[in-house]
Amino acid sequence: MLKKFLLITLIITFSFCQLNTAAASKEWTQEEKLAKISKPAVVRIWAYYYATWAIGNHQILTAHGGFGSGAFINSEGYVVTNAHVVDVCSHADKQKWENLAWQLVYTLVENYQVNKEQAIALINQGYAHIGKIHMVNVVVTPGGEELPFELKEIGSPAGQKDSKDIAIIKVAGQNYPTIRLSGSDKTRTGERIFVAGYPSAGDLKAMGSVKSYLEWSWSPGSVSSDKKTTAQGTPLIQINAEGVTPGNSGGPVFNSDGHVIGLLTFYMNTKDGPNGPLYCLDAATIQEYIRKAGTSNNESLTNRSYRQGLELYWNGYYSKALSKFEETRRLYANHSEVDILIAECQQNIIEGNDKCYWPDYYGYFSLFALLFATALAIYYKRKKSAKIKLLNNCHDNNTGK
Repeated sequence: MLKKFLLITLIITFSFCQLNTAAASKEWTQEEKLAKISKPAVVRIWAYYYATWAIGNHQILTAHGGFGSGAFINSEGYVVTNAHVVDVCSHADKQKWENLAWQLVYTLVENYQVNKEQAIALINQGYAHIGKIHMVNVVVTPGGEELPFELKEIGSPAGQKDSKDIAIIKVAGQNYPTIRLSGSDKTRTGERIFVAGYPSAGDLKAMGSVKSYLEWSWSPGSVSSDKKTTAQGTPLIQINAEGVTPGNSGGPVFNSDGHVIGLLTFYMNTKDGPNGPLYCLDAATIQEYIRKAGTSNNESLTNRSYRQGLELYWNGYYSKALSKFEETRRLYANHSEVDILIAECQQNIIEGNDKCYWPDYYGYFSLFALLFATALAIYYKRKKSAKIKLLNNCHDNNTGK
């Protein structure tokens, strides 16, 4: 009986082992995995105002501000970026008028064959009339949402006051994907890093599709120096990375562990143009402004579910990954990556590539082990009892003689 039980147990165990021989999924490098995990939390930020000027029969549109990058720091919609990306949101009406007036001067000089003095005179003498000033302040997520934001905390743009060029903004909503900040004391010269964001040079303008507009850029590089500071004493991390241009400002800089060591903030011009060293404000300075904004850096449930799903997906456990990705989508319907991953999981399941997820069967294995141990104990107990009985019988027979 015991032999039959052992044989059945071995057959069942061997059958489970066979389930794990399904075709392996495509191998992902560590850097590819890091980019896939990080992408959903990195956003584009637009912050500018515009107005139309009337000069005689001419209508001239002017704008001041621009765009940069940023990242969600918690599920409640808080985003970190550079102060110089969003400082136009704090401009008073007078400052807005002055900036738009200067934009009009530049436009007249460049396009209407008017010199600078003549352009200024047109404005000062009342020949140029400005219309309503419109403010644009939106966060554009990788999933295509355009979310108005409010300014929660802002430092000083680089080169001004303490040069803590950090801003915390907030959008409505919840369950956003998030980044995780690292301690700046862990950053070392020579360490590999990755700059994430939306560089202006990466935009295809009219040549690109609408979807391309939502695609970020991922630029590998390394830490050149981890000991520099501004003139005011604010810590800086000097890095080098290819393809970084205006538009990357405020974007997170990741280390190889997937933690953000700083925000890309400015670069130094050289005689060959804007190709000089890149500088980041460190994670400790970011944390300072997060605290000032009355919030914290926490991993969201969306990010945790997505990250767990990716680990299962990369290991070929497509059924389990599918469940996690569907959970991610329920938490955050506009997630940029899960729809494609769900489709790929379903396709791999249909093609028979789904691997057996052993932890699901730990309970069964424990039960088999318990039954086996119980059967073994009963067997040896009975065997011992039979032996004792046999000895007693022999003793009785000998005594009877």
